[in-house]
This record gives sequence, structure tokens and C-alpha cells, in this order.
Amino acid sequence: MKRKLLLLVMLFSAVTAFTQTNVYWTTGGELIFSWGQLEYTDGYNAMPAPSTPSISDMPVRFTCFFHVGQNIHLDFTNKFGMYSGIGIRNIGMISDEVLPTPDNTATWDAKVIRRSYTLGLPLAIKLGSFDDNFYLYGGAEIEWAFHMKEKYWDSHSRDGDNSKNTDWFASDRINPWLPSVFAGIQFPGGINVKFKYYLTDFLNHDYKGQGTLNDLVVSDLTKYKSSQLMYVSLSYNIGNDKIMKTVTPSKVAMAY
Repeated sequence: MKRKLLLLVMLFSAVTAFTQTNVYWTTGGELIFSWGQLEYTDGYNAMPAPSTPSISDMPVRFTCFFHVGQNIHLDFTNKFGMYSGIGIRNIGMISDEVLPTPDNTATWDAKVIRRSYTLGLPLAIKLGSFDDNFYLYGGAEIEWAFHMKEKYWDSHSRDGDNSKNTDWFASDRINPWLPSVFAGIQFPGGINVKFKYYLTDFLNHDYKGQGTLNDLVVSDLTKYKSSQLMYVSLSYNIGNDKIMKTVTPSKVAMAY
């Protein structure tokens, strides 16, 4: 009897909490400023002169296309809530590297851009004043990398011709599943600032590479022992019509 009573109380509490929850959608894009932290393996770093490689710079990569997301928000009170959703974004890193020639007799400069389109599923907790659209949030996300592009120039600038490789859906160059953690702040005017850190390497360090000459040198990802990715983004989130306003038990009764 006591167990049944406890279950009834728990069920009533859950129903009450849900019927007093604001549920609504927001839509937004992102301006992403990303950068990476590449590191060669000890063996690759130890290649003797004149073919000793190095990573001379990791410039910030800016991108505004193509980023779009839909999030569903559940505000349990005016100060505590959560959200989830789905989003597509363009993430990646730029590296200025000094690489050995294929015959290991010299070095050459390369600017390499590696990026992927991903499909992500976030889950976050929110704390703040939702009536004022001002709150802090933090959570985790898993992203599936479904399109990869690798592009490089034979210098540390983007002048002149470039070489590129692309893969759909099952690229061996990018880790297909990219978990991350993130935190940010939503400002009353709609501007949103977020920092995200990826928990696994962006590149697949088991990929040996394909092609000939410089293509093979660039695409050989076994030379890296780490390839961390992170970014800061700015976005403007637009609130869609609420799919459910604050519902009271009396309104639920009237619906039936």
C-alpha cells in the first residue's frame, strides 16, 4: 500500500512539473572562430635536418556558412531549465607547417585547412532569468562528421593554386564521432556567446595517407599524436512560436 502511494505521489509530482513547464523552440546560426592544437609524434619531430618538420602557426579559422540549429527548450521555472535539439555546422582547423619533401632531402611550407560538416545533438542545463532571456548554460554534444575537405597550399599564404580532397559520410581522415563539452551565456538582446571544447582528436591518426609527392606528405595523419579542436561562437537566436505555453491543471482538465 505504501509503495503504491509513493508511486502515485511521484507520478503526480512529475505530471505537475510537466504541465507547468514552458516548452518552445529557437532557431539560430553561428559565427565560428575555431582553432586547433596539433602536435607531431616524437619520431616525426626527430627527423634529422634538412628535413626536420615543424608547426609554425595555428591561425584562427572563421566561418559563417553553413551553420543552422533548432533547439527545444524546457523551462521548469523562470530560473532553471534545459534544452536539446539538432544542428549542422562547419568546423575545422588551419595549420601552417614546415614539412619534409617526399625524398626527405629538404622541407617546404604548407598551409593546410581541414574541415568537416557535422550533425550535432546537444543537451544542456540553463540557469538564469528566462523572462529576461538572460542565462548561463552548459552541457555536452555529440556530432557526426558527414563531409570532410582537406585543402593545402605550397606556402604559408592562400595565394596561388591549391590541392584538395573531399569525402562524404565515411571519411577515414576525420574521426566520425566528435563528443564535446560547451558553456555559454545568452544575453537579453538575443546575442549568444559559446565556448566549445572537443574531447577527442579531430583527425584520425591511423590514416596513412593517399596520393603521391606532397599530397602523400600532407594526408599522412600518422605524423600527429594530438589534434584537439575548440571554438568560440557568436549567434543570434530567434524564438519561434511556443509550442506549449504554461499549462495549469485546470487547462488540462478543460482540454478533456
